[in-house]
Amino acid sequence: MTPEETRKRVEELRNLIRHHDYLYYVLNQPEIPDSEYDKLFRELVELERKFPELITKDSPTQRVSGTVAKEFKEVRHLFEMYSLANTQKYEDFEEFVKRLKKLSERDDIEFICEYKFDGLAVEIVYIDGILSYASTRGDGTVGEDVTENVKTIRNVPLSIPYKNEVAVYGEVIMFKEDFVKLNEEKERLGEPVFANPRNASAGSLRQLDPRITASRKLKFYGYYVKSRFDLGIKTQSEAIQLLKSWRFATPDVFVSSNLKEIEEYHSKIEAERDKLPFDIDGIVVKVNDLYLHELLGAVGRDVRWAIAWKFKPEQGITKVRDITFQVGRTGVITPVAELEPVRIKGANISRVSLHNFDEIKRLDIRIGDKVIVERSGDVIPYVAGVLKEERDGNEKEITPPEYCPVCGSKVVRFEGEVAYRCINNSCPAQIVEKLKYVVSKGRFDIQGLGDEIIEKLFELDYVKDISDIFYLDARKLFLSGVGEKNSVKIEKAIQNAKTIDYDRFITSLGIRYVGEQTSKLLSLKFQPIEKLINATYEELLTVEGIGNIVANSIVSFFKNEKNVESIRRMLDAGVKIIYPKIEESSLAGKTVVVTGTLKNFSRDEIKRVLMSLGSKVSESVSIKTDFVIVGENPGSKYDKAKELNVKTVSEEEFIQLTGKTLNELKKLISKDQNLQLF
Repeated sequence: MTPEETRKRVEELRNLIRHHDYLYYVLNQPEIPDSEYDKLFRELVELERKFPELITKDSPTQRVSGTVAKEFKEVRHLFEMYSLANTQKYEDFEEFVKRLKKLSERDDIEFICEYKFDGLAVEIVYIDGILSYASTRGDGTVGEDVTENVKTIRNVPLSIPYKNEVAVYGEVIMFKEDFVKLNEEKERLGEPVFANPRNASAGSLRQLDPRITASRKLKFYGYYVKSRFDLGIKTQSEAIQLLKSWRFATPDVFVSSNLKEIEEYHSKIEAERDKLPFDIDGIVVKVNDLYLHELLGAVGRDVRWAIAWKFKPEQGITKVRDITFQVGRTGVITPVAELEPVRIKGANISRVSLHNFDEIKRLDIRIGDKVIVERSGDVIPYVAGVLKEERDGNEKEITPPEYCPVCGSKVVRFEGEVAYRCINNSCPAQIVEKLKYVVSKGRFDIQGLGDEIIEKLFELDYVKDISDIFYLDARKLFLSGVGEKNSVKIEKAIQNAKTIDYDRFITSLGIRYVGEQTSKLLSLKFQPIEKLINATYEELLTVEGIGNIVANSIVSFFKNEKNVESIRRMLDAGVKIIYPKIEESSLAGKTVVVTGTLKNFSRDEIKRVLMSLGSKVSESVSIKTDFVIVGENPGSKYDKAKELNVKTVSEEEFIQLTGKTLNELKKLISKDQNLQLF
């Protein structure tokens, strides 16, 4: 290509990628599969690599910075970031409207109602149409500079079709589904979990490394825009439409001047909020006329022209009876508040994790305190606040334990970590948690071998190491108190579980910082497992997605002879590892979901076939799913596919798509062909 042709192609690629980003991340209506998107993105990356003079600040390739900030700098807001007065009563809302009418000397005020997101407020400033800087609320005048992190949020436009200086205000949030997955991953890695999606959003946005923020799947919803220049809008409704035209995600809105209609809308959203993919804790009612915003102004930190009408909290007040300390499989010590039981949203809550001692300090919580416990949506309960005014002086401060509550070893807190740890690898609590982890779903998935049985087997010295699980038989299980029939079933389940995909085997080892995604990367790069055991730090860094911390963790794990000996004992016990073979296939890179019973493949077999063809196997249907394989008696995944207009294929149609015969597909998962033991 000539230089001019290259420049035009680069601009064409950028516009295409921006278009598909908007369809995918804002409208949830993708037009092309991930593989086609990735192809466009790789072409742009390659052209910008060859011609760096063509790189611009708003190029889609510039979302994630490779640099790690030492600290967050302060930045002054373009305009003051005010807060909102709030209420939970209709009578207070009526009083708010009366004051507005008196102050504005108008009786015909129109209102716009929006979701009150439970996230982190952010100001994003654009200059000459390019995202210039972004900051948190801070004290309303000065906030923290989180520009590089905001750029990683995929539904935030890096450029807008407006050249004057302008500030866009909105909320950074995390969807409930992504919050649950993030906490599951943190639990797998032995890291402290987040209490709720709001904390997860705030913690993710304030990461010093933008690459971590990029991995957290944050979303931004714009709800206000302001400039010293004429934006050509006169109402908040028009402001929302303007933001939509600039390709921002925006909240659903309801416009009315009738107070009873607004009350009905409030009740409707309160009843439906659990169905939303994100947390909201009320609605925001704003005067629609922007002229009145300027006229009414603010009082203190609160604007006069809007109010947050909150929902009844899903919370209860109870007392902290005591604090206990749990020891996880990586030695992390988690403080848990033992509560007087309280019923919240249909569930009795008697224990709540306090996560870590930084959280205890932030809450200033003590034994004997009365606390507010909330359940946000359908996620885990957490302590939302402490009623300090009700203290009587008998409360006891909570301090980190000096010694492990299980094994008595010294507890340490490593530099840069919030967690306190027991560093004794032989700590019984750690061993039991590792045993529970290795048999759980996503690892060996041994049916019937539950937590209570594991604890009893450990107590009787039948299992002391993860490899001991594969030497269990019905006799040992029976002697542990398991019924005769169940003992036979569990022994059979252990034998069936001995054949395992390589990535699941790696995950089951419990290497710190190595979850399911990293295990998949390793399973494709280091075959057989002997190569992974002997992998050097430098070799690990060649794998995209693996950095210094993960590489060091993997090397340290395999330097421990006990860990390597566990692997050898597992293999000696008959554990067989299935190594993925990637075939040249038109299905490479496709995301596939399987539902129902197939005639020719078990569930594990079809997953291995798909992995061999380079497909990504997902457990849930989403807009990112390329197609769903439907067998007999399909479940809710089939209904979800129809709802989202995701392509569905029968088992026979799938075989045709592969371009292979049934026998050829069976050969892909033949044990004789695929199993390699070291």
